Amino acid sequence: MFQMIQGILVFKFILNQNESGEFVPTFRPLKLIINNEKFTEMNYSELIVQNDIFGIFYQHTTGIVADKGIFSNFYTGRLKETPYQIVSYFRQETDGSQYLTISIFELDDDIEIFMDQIKEMTERLNLIFKKLIEINELKQISLFDQIISKFESELNFTIFKIDRLSRLDKLQKAALIFHSDERLKILELLREGPISKKELKNILEKIKENPNVDVLINPFLELNLVRRDWIKGERDKRTGIIKNQGEFLFLTKDIFLSRVPNLNLLNHLKDTNHEIYPKYEQKVIDFFSKYDPNTQTVEETKKLASILLNQDIYNFFVLMRSKFYPLDKLPKIFSVFAKPEIILGDLKKLNIMTEIKDKKERSWMLLLTDIKPLIFFPEYLLPKILEAYKNKDERITYEIAKKALELLEVAYPEKVEF
Repeated sequence: MFQMIQGILVFKFILNQNESGEFVPTFRPLKLIINNEKFTEMNYSELIVQNDIFGIFYQHTTGIVADKGIFSNFYTGRLKETPYQIVSYFRQETDGSQYLTISIFELDDDIEIFMDQIKEMTERLNLIFKKLIEINELKQISLFDQIISKFESELNFTIFKIDRLSRLDKLQKAALIFHSDERLKILELLREGPISKKELKNILEKIKENPNVDVLINPFLELNLVRRDWIKGERDKRTGIIKNQGEFLFLTKDIFLSRVPNLNLLNHLKDTNHEIYPKYEQKVIDFFSKYDPNTQTVEETKKLASILLNQDIYNFFVLMRSKFYPLDKLPKIFSVFAKPEIILGDLKKLNIMTEIKDKKERSWMLLLTDIKPLIFFPEYLLPKILEAYKNKDERITYEIAKKALELLEVAYPEKVEF
């Protein structure tokens, strides 16, 4: 499903004082970029009302917003009066001025995958907020329009990146599973056996407040890794209470994100007898002689997922699967906002790209390791389900075990292609 950010709005908190001496707090818009034709700067209050803005501000300024006990400038939540969810960023400058940046999304948008883009934006906005202080101190009012123009540029840049990231292919949807702690937890739980949607939500709430389970399981469903079905439940003869009734999730295909040799490029270089082939082949052999996907850490897997979910890097990555170029002739496929030298440096550090010199000392860039999801049938689930039912595990009743085995049987011959 295509996701669309509704807009990014930047406000300054103003504590006005009227003629009677009463303070009237308000939020003055500094720059509003609306990404939905239903709304404009004139009617943005139909997108987010003042009461919700004050509510977000309250969350930040009372110290309620925290991540694992550490105060955070970021807050995510649902609006109360309009059907949207938000990511907000609060900033208080040294002169006491306070700013609120609110990114607004649809309720079923997976905002977790956009957090890197939003955090990068706020880092750049911090520099602009500091400039506002300088303008006020030096009373350079004439420069205010330039500052507003910079706000506009940064907000448009971020919306551009988020819109582009909203169009994910199957490989990127697989990367979503390994990019967030919540989805990694879902995969971990499903590897132990079927689980009810209700129980799953209760467990995920220990990781993140108010998790949207439907959004979190979407990649699993779209890739046909998980099936869901309704279980009628069983009535307790003693109490009359129906247990284990509701929607359950069943893992029917397991997945792992792994590095693999770039065979397309290896074969191409070999067939064309290119002079750098022996050096490239040796580098590939050296890397994969030490690489074991079974010992790959969660952190490394997350880094691989991040590569696939950064659109600039991903476009370059896909191109380099079958191409190789001299360092001084790399194609200009990056967006105008990207920094190719930083991207290349990061890919080399992660051993995704490698640099090889030919006989004339000319540097060539090649993809050292491809990244692919490994899909396999979770045969290990069969004894787990049978053992749980045999031992009268309350979570695995006869009906749940029967449904799990039926779904595994149906899914066994199916293939998930990338």
